[in-house]
Amino acid sequence: METTVNARVIQLLADKAELPVEELAAHRTLEEIGLDSLHLMEIALWVQREYGAVVPEGDLHHELTVGEALAYLDEKTAAVR
Repeated sequence: METTVNARVIQLLADKAELPVEELAAHRTLEEIGLDSLHLMEIALWVQREYGAVVPEGDLHHELTVGEALAYLDEKTAAVR
């Protein structure tokens, strides 16, 4: 069974933040889970490499919540799926 995009992105966020997936509450900001600008750039590049979806610089930022970031990345990848 193929893993869904959201599940793969959630795991990537958890890996970059060095947190268990269970701690990625939708209301927490990317900054609160410990992601810095380099992490966000790495996530954007991963999405582009894996799905061919371009995430413009600055679209992923520290003030986004985990839920907002997941919704945004789902929208970006849906356009190319």
